[in-house]
Amino acid sequence: MARRESTVHPALQELIEISRAVGDDPDLVQGGGGNTSVKATDGETMFVKASGTALGDMDETRGWARLDLAAARHVLDDAALRKMTSARRESEVLRLLEASVVEPAGARPSVESSLHALLDRVVIHTHPIGLDALLCSRRSAAAAAKLLDGKVPRPLHVPYVDPGFTLAARVQVEIAKYVAEHGKRPSVVLLENHGVFVAAPDVKRCLGLSRKVTGAGERWAGLGRVNPKVFPLVREVAPEGASRVVDDQRDLSTELRGTLLRCGVPHGVVRRDDSEVARRFVRSRTAFDEATKGAFTPDQIVYCGTVPLVLRGKSPAAREKGVTAYRERRRVEPRVILVPGDGVYYAAEDLGRLRIVSEVYRGAIVTLLRARQAGGARFLSRAQARFIEGWEVEIFRAGLLEGIARPLGGRVAVVTGAASGLGKGIALGLVGAGATVFACDVDRAGLSEVASEQPPGRYLPVHCDVTSESSVAAAFATSVASAGGIDFLVNAAGIAPAFNLVDFPVGAWQKTLDINLTGYFLCAREAARWMLRQGAGGAMVNLTSKSGLEASKANSAYNATKAGEIHLMRGWAMELGPDGIRVNCVAPGNVFKGSKIWNDEYIRICARKKGIEPEEVIPFYTSQSPLAKEIEPHDIANAVTYLLSDASRNVTGQTLVVDGGQVMVR
Repeated sequence: MARRESTVHPALQELIEISRAVGDDPDLVQGGGGNTSVKATDGETMFVKASGTALGDMDETRGWARLDLAAARHVLDDAALRKMTSARRESEVLRLLEASVVEPAGARPSVESSLHALLDRVVIHTHPIGLDALLCSRRSAAAAAKLLDGKVPRPLHVPYVDPGFTLAARVQVEIAKYVAEHGKRPSVVLLENHGVFVAAPDVKRCLGLSRKVTGAGERWAGLGRVNPKVFPLVREVAPEGASRVVDDQRDLSTELRGTLLRCGVPHGVVRRDDSEVARRFVRSRTAFDEATKGAFTPDQIVYCGTVPLVLRGKSPAAREKGVTAYRERRRVEPRVILVPGDGVYYAAEDLGRLRIVSEVYRGAIVTLLRARQAGGARFLSRAQARFIEGWEVEIFRAGLLEGIARPLGGRVAVVTGAASGLGKGIALGLVGAGATVFACDVDRAGLSEVASEQPPGRYLPVHCDVTSESSVAAAFATSVASAGGIDFLVNAAGIAPAFNLVDFPVGAWQKTLDINLTGYFLCAREAARWMLRQGAGGAMVNLTSKSGLEASKANSAYNATKAGEIHLMRGWAMELGPDGIRVNCVAPGNVFKGSKIWNDEYIRICARKKGIEPEEVIPFYTSQSPLAKEIEPHDIANAVTYLLSDASRNVTGQTLVVDGGQVMVR
């Protein structure tokens, strides 16, 4: 068979290679930062990373833009730009760069594209944590020259200037001086408080140069790896360790999460930084005290805020006062929380965003710990910080991560039975509504399959047998250890064995009670315990059935348990209401798509009961409601979303029937 020729441009293939080589290491790039470029060998176009895309996610179809190289360079020669205000200038630069895009249509090239155009054919720009700590120091130029002497060609050191056009224009001037002195362009450009550019004629030499420079910085910092290559989204807790999560007085995540929620902060995930570098930071009073002086890099401002929130009070009232004062003064939400004598905590909308906050702030911690080796830390000035805070490009980059406001944005849910059927449909619906979902089920393979198809950090698989007290406790401990707390519980695990009364096996009866009643009870009890400890209210939904309101034939166990779930809900609503915890039911009609209950055997049983053919069963049941429409999983997910959201803040103790009008509650 003839070998199929690749249709991908060779320069794009090289760009993907270097982007993946550095983009998967969070000690080199954090929060989607850093960028890369490769110029075509004809010198006419340049492939460059697109803004808003992480380097490690780049492939043949996304994450890059191909620019007309001459047009990208010409941006720096536009004299009119130098006379504009900064806001107007950066907007016009962006327009010119977008106009230089050859493909794909609509791509937004990196704002540093013009800077890339000034350097050699292959360019890698990273923010290596160790080297950045040196570059954020007062004597960074002398220290960097000494550190890299003899290891790489003489680097060009550029003092800090505002990113974007101003930076590119300054680098253009400095490169001209470098060429006049050395007769060639620099292959290493060190940007104060910003990062490093390395450039070479080909991929191999560029990657080798990048490794030498970043390795030297890592050795200078002397802290080894700071960020794990694989961030543990789920902190799994074994059954025997569940009680330790409850009793851990060292971890204030749940209490802090409750404080934030009571103050109206939308960040629903809070986690303590238990890394070695964070522990060193907490032990260093000098470094800890310096943290509030400002930020070191643009990325720190974008993802972590210019300064962290420091909570010194221990009472709930004192902490709430501290959060409120921070929000009123800073006009931003706290993302990094420092508790003196205790630790560093991160807050974000979901675990994917929390990973970015932690990666970036650990870089700041390394600077706070090590910068005194080079004259002490150099913080960005207030004017420099204000530029980043209001810069449209960084607002765009952060906005891609924040997403649009959604009804359950920033909230955390536990959904049982989430590997298949209605549980899966509900879990995915809550993910779509903005929630972080801990998907619980006994079906590990099913959970993994669904998780592989979802955005990282939103649908999180947790093994759980709802009939086991210890397994349920471990599942909730895992959720809390991972996210700091929970806001919602959806009890959706269930079975429906169909037998005539005289033939009903007692084993099937008992198993149904164990899953449909005891399972609901165990999960609700555990959820209530954590919600009460958190002190910020919450909501639960029991997935019952129209059979819980109007019995169905030859369904003794299902009828009994579904009716029981409704009555359990009513009692819980009365009991938990004073603490702001709402409890409701959703009673679906017959949902066929993806259902384990409506399997082939169950359909054959129903066909025999109704005296019809198996293929007639679904149309028959659909026709029984006034609307005569098939009910789908997303219909149930929408109903659950409503009952969990603030739109139903005064609804509790109720059963919402979603069956096309077949059972009308009076």
